[in-house]
Amino acid sequence: MVDKRVTRRLLLRPVDTLSFRDARPFGPAEQADSGLPSPQTLAGAIRTFLLKAHGVNLKQFGDLVKRYDSFDEALSEYGYPIKGLRDMKIGGPWFSMNEELLVPIPSNLKISKSRNGALTSQSIFRLDPIRTSPPGWQPREQELRPLWRYGRESLKSASGYIKPTGLRIFLEGGIPSNQDLVSEEELYAIDRRVGIAIDAKRKTVDEGMIYTAGMLALKPNVAFCVELTGNRALIAPLCQPGVLMKFGGEGKYVEISVHNHNASFWPNVLPGIGDGRLLLLTTPAWFDGWKPRNITCIAASVSHPEGVSGWDLAQGGPKPNRFMVPAGTVYFLPKNTHIPQSLVEHHDALVGWGHYLEGNWNYV
Repeated sequence: MVDKRVTRRLLLRPVDTLSFRDARPFGPAEQADSGLPSPQTLAGAIRTFLLKAHGVNLKQFGDLVKRYDSFDEALSEYGYPIKGLRDMKIGGPWFSMNEELLVPIPSNLKISKSRNGALTSQSIFRLDPIRTSPPGWQPREQELRPLWRYGRESLKSASGYIKPTGLRIFLEGGIPSNQDLVSEEELYAIDRRVGIAIDAKRKTVDEGMIYTAGMLALKPNVAFCVELTGNRALIAPLCQPGVLMKFGGEGKYVEISVHNHNASFWPNVLPGIGDGRLLLLTTPAWFDGWKPRNITCIAASVSHPEGVSGWDLAQGGPKPNRFMVPAGTVYFLPKNTHIPQSLVEHHDALVGWGHYLEGNWNYV
């Protein structure tokens, strides 16, 4: 049976605080703060929800994954629509504020502060490649140009997120305004809680077993946004009104609703209107290096790598740690560069790693 392949955009609104942690051990007398959810955390939650919604016994499915040592091979034991999980594409998670999509600020945008520490109307600067490299420039790869801007202001990296209006301006080669940027404090806070461990047999407190956990608390007008592409029948259980899904640790739930915003989900920017093309990562990516393979860069703005692990169901243990190029990274390419449909391996792309947007740039 052939089912129509559709794209659905969903909003995940927490009904409580959330918890997202890495694979490092956590013990008594320690403090652990939640981070932000990764694409593979989101993919795991959605796949688990859909398997249960379509009547799959998770214990039996886990045994099949271990037997075949493969998620895709385990799905081969099932028919329509469950087998559609093999090629269902999951995008995100991204933040949404007032149903407006936000992505991390491009790393080549910098800010300057006035003497009293407040942002001024001229506080945002954009670094782009310089046409002729300065004397003494020693790139890590031949022909790489430095990122440049003219002026004497002392700059630092911007943190936070960018709205669709500012994102469009940036991808067109311009500089967004202060009003286009959103700080982390406007989106979420860390709710710190103290806990104790209880002895299951004696029903008493275990001596010395006290810990502090920081939970992720989203602001009331903030949610996570997800983009799913797959068979209509497979995705349908997620699109019902009032659906609840476990997301992250501690058994916390989010309420799912369909994103019905009329505006375009991603800015539609015409290519070729600048001196070159750029790629902006909106989710982290693993390239086994600092840039995608088989792509020639004129310049790049790459922040510190992010270590990512996770749990391997087939092996019954943690996955190898991989160092991801972070979201917000910008690659500056020649004007006529052929850009592949995916920058990362197929299985990584399916779970949301390496999502990117195309734009334009001009020499300084």
